[in-house]
Amino acid sequence: MCGIFGISDNKDASKLTYVGLFTLQHRGQESAGMAVDSKDSIHYYNGMGLVSEVFSNDMFQSFHGLTAIGHVRYSTTGSSNVNNAQPLFFNSYLGQTAIAHNGNLTNASALRAQLQKQGAIFQTSTDSEVIIHLMAKYHRSNIEDTIADNLNKLEGAYSFLFLSPGKMIGARDPNGIRPLVLGKRGKSYILSSETCAIEVVGGKIIREIEPGEIVVIEKEKLKFKKFAKPRKTAKCIFEQVYFARPDSVFSGRTVQLARYEIGRLLAVEMKDIKADIVSGVPDSGTAYALGFAKESGLPYQTVFMRNRYTGRSFIQPDQKIREFTAHLKLAPIRDAIKGKTIILIDDSLVRGTTSKKIIKNLKKSGAKKIIMAIGSPPITNSCYYGIDTPTKKELIAAKFKIEGIRKFIDADALHYLSLSNLIKACGNNRDKDFCTACFTGKYPTKTEK
Repeated sequence: MCGIFGISDNKDASKLTYVGLFTLQHRGQESAGMAVDSKDSIHYYNGMGLVSEVFSNDMFQSFHGLTAIGHVRYSTTGSSNVNNAQPLFFNSYLGQTAIAHNGNLTNASALRAQLQKQGAIFQTSTDSEVIIHLMAKYHRSNIEDTIADNLNKLEGAYSFLFLSPGKMIGARDPNGIRPLVLGKRGKSYILSSETCAIEVVGGKIIREIEPGEIVVIEKEKLKFKKFAKPRKTAKCIFEQVYFARPDSVFSGRTVQLARYEIGRLLAVEMKDIKADIVSGVPDSGTAYALGFAKESGLPYQTVFMRNRYTGRSFIQPDQKIREFTAHLKLAPIRDAIKGKTIILIDDSLVRGTTSKKIIKNLKKSGAKKIIMAIGSPPITNSCYYGIDTPTKKELIAAKFKIEGIRKFIDADALHYLSLSNLIKACGNNRDKDFCTACFTGKYPTKTEK
């Protein structure tokens, strides 16, 4: 999963892209990068680390230009190193081009092998580079037509930003699995993975880029083009379950309200279960717990002190230190826990190991019982579209039925939200066009399994 952001025709393009990427930091913490169209020449810079670590004031002094695109990366294909950091940059018959990609291409391996047989030399291990070689080999007279033709060769999930001298181009996969939103700030147009980044830089939301659509932004003008035949829309439901920022808007309302509704519907499904308090595993679980508390009448109580300084930079020199990590991130508040039966809500349950540690710590701190409630159905299948769920054999719900999972995590009871209520909550009672393959095994595209 990654985050992409771009802005056109603005003298502060690089600085606003920095702010946009900072807002999208939750979508990727491994690397960050930016490309700027500077007087008919593209300058770019990528680095490993957080947005605040990669970019410096000195860099902005040399990054002059009116249009910029940026990227934050969490690797789901390709190793985590600076060679795979984006935007990727290349020179070809079409001139200088930079590209930023969010999603996974499910036919990337086959395309890569085919292109290598034909003489292509790949510089990275990321699937995003495939489109670059396709464009170089199969090109038209202009970049937008070249992009459109070659996107039709791709399978899977993608939102792309392309930057060439004088143009910024956005594209979204024909199923709409990965999000891409268009906004405007004065005369400047913005493309972003989420609405929150557009609003933070002072822009207004225009609309989502439609599945199978390209938008070309040139000289303060927009041009839209459909590059693929209509397919069944299959927006990733996990954006609202876990990944997106709470203030971003999907299906006409904020993610925060969708998660609140998920919690409320959990309470409806669990109406006969008795408990003293309800709480959530921070951060996404908090909104679920608040919705549950409102519907059930149970008091909401914070049961964890979350340490916000144990992210990716936390140093774990040996096994003894690593064993403390879960407790360091979520330390139980004993007075809120002792002697209580707690309904504890989390967004999902993948391997089960984290939930097991959390429940163990709560019981060790005096909790009487832990009733685990999950704001989504059991994850029984891997995601091939950019959510980093492990192989099927590592998914606990692919190995055990609910009672077996309950025993493994040592909960006193376990309840998963039904798929129908999850779709109802995320779709705002009007939208049912979601990808739910991780729950059902029904993939909207061909996959390389």
